[in-house]
Amino acid sequence: MPELPEVEIQCRTLRRWLVGRRVLLEDLDFGCGNREMRVTGVRRRGKYLLIEGKETWVLHLRMTGKVVPSRPEGRKRARFHTLQSGQAYDFEDARRLGTLAVVGVFDDSHLGPEPWPEKRNASWWRDRLQGLRSPIKPALMRQDRVAGLGNIAASEILFRAGVDPRIRVPDVRRWKHIADAAHAFLGELIAEEAGEEILYVTQGGSNPFRVYQRAQCPTCATAITRLVQSGRATFFCPTCQPISPVSGR
Repeated sequence: MPELPEVEIQCRTLRRWLVGRRVLLEDLDFGCGNREMRVTGVRRRGKYLLIEGKETWVLHLRMTGKVVPSRPEGRKRARFHTLQSGQAYDFEDARRLGTLAVVGVFDDSHLGPEPWPEKRNASWWRDRLQGLRSPIKPALMRQDRVAGLGNIAASEILFRAGVDPRIRVPDVRRWKHIADAAHAFLGELIAEEAGEEILYVTQGGSNPFRVYQRAQCPTCATAITRLVQSGRATFFCPTCQPISPVSGR
């Protein structure tokens, strides 16, 4: 499922394919109608992809969406034709949960600041989640506080930081560990997965994660615990991520 690293990778491929070219958007499923414009930029904001020109095409990949060079297979919901070269790229979306909208200017007022590529320090992370009383794992997924982190990223960051996902935000003390873990995880995953196409774990791609959908901890071999928080699966190691009211781990 696409989170900040996957959306960043997709952003880079779209930038390479579309920027500086006149592009026809063929809408196959969204009701936006066909559009044509010269693409002047592609950028990521949180989990959104913004294809910009005289207007902005806002793409959200959701669970299974991705843009790939046009091919016969795949459930296509939109197509981007580069008119001069004749090349086409399809928005494939097996579960049809992705969205496409056309706006004049993208309103990002509902999104918090970005956690990457700038390295954020411990104070930044503590201040962004200040006032929340929920467990730390769902708090990290609050897009109005920090844009781009999703379910997998939150689990992986907390594992690297040695923080139990069930501890409540006011009791967390290891903010520097979270800051270091977030920057390292996001940067490493983007570098590792960079390529022409996003390969999701749920669609047969390799699993690059340390605890997500793993049977045992890569550090201590303890069985990974799976629980549900705010309707989403959380994976963690009860040995490497002990809950402690004294240390606030």
